[in-house]
Amino acid sequence: MASSVSISRILKAVTDARGGTPAPRLCVVGAGDQLARVVGVLSAGAKDESGGVSGVVDALTAADFPRDQRLAGRWDIVVLVAAGCPAAEASPVVHAARRAGAEVVGLVEGPGHDQWLRETGLFDDEVARGLGPDADGRPTLEHQIVKAAGDGAGSLAQSLPSVRRTYCDHVVLTNAAQNGVIGVVVIIPGADMPAMTANQIRMVLKIAHAYGEELGVDRAIEILSIVGTGFVLRTLARQALDFVPGFGWAVKGAVGFSGTVALGQAAMAYFEAGAPLRVSRMQRINRQIERVKTRLPGPLKGLGS
Repeated sequence: MASSVSISRILKAVTDARGGTPAPRLCVVGAGDQLARVVGVLSAGAKDESGGVSGVVDALTAADFPRDQRLAGRWDIVVLVAAGCPAAEASPVVHAARRAGAEVVGLVEGPGHDQWLRETGLFDDEVARGLGPDADGRPTLEHQIVKAAGDGAGSLAQSLPSVRRTYCDHVVLTNAAQNGVIGVVVIIPGADMPAMTANQIRMVLKIAHAYGEELGVDRAIEILSIVGTGFVLRTLARQALDFVPGFGWAVKGAVGFSGTVALGQAAMAYFEAGAPLRVSRMQRINRQIERVKTRLPGPLKGLGS
């Protein structure tokens, strides 16, 4: 199984997952209790949290935000909290942040903020309409922060548990979509396995990085035990060509997508439980798969072999 994926692919996956971009710094701009609430939600669970504020988050009133481009450039992302922050005060902050090269996000919760958005000069794709796990609005502030963080999103997710799940969901869906496409366009039997598996390794390593797990080649080798389930799913998808003539490409694409999503969700649940990946546990999973295969109908007993 492991031989289907070259060492160079594994090393590249490790490098991609580690990333070289540090966590971006955030400045939350607002007033009073609403400012404190947003900072508290974003900082919740952070290891470096002090007094309810993470080390990568600063909180300022609009009047205190520097207009000088050099001083404003200390932050990579500036979040404006609409509640308690009039547009006349927020607008200069938006312009100063943009001049400094920072990404800008406006948090507006509830209806009636159209005029505030127009007067502050925020664009539609810079607006967040909810905060926290119980947020009704979409996109949420966490979603917009992950998008604004770009290549630094993984490091930010490690620093801020509040955005970790959003980042990991993004990683899972991105890799699942890629594997869905691979399953559709690769028609040579078995040729999709190395590409799909490399994607799955990269995905799980990125999730591990977001949860603060140490990454290395030894960890990447362990990941191969996890993605053994993916090989079974892809073999089933290829054999489906014999049973569903003309539609096998659709089955392969669907299995590539759904199998990767399932693997990503399992990895998130495992890291959230605080347990490191261990080869013994993955071997038990693979033995369970083998037992399931023995119960399959005759034509499918050879799956994954």
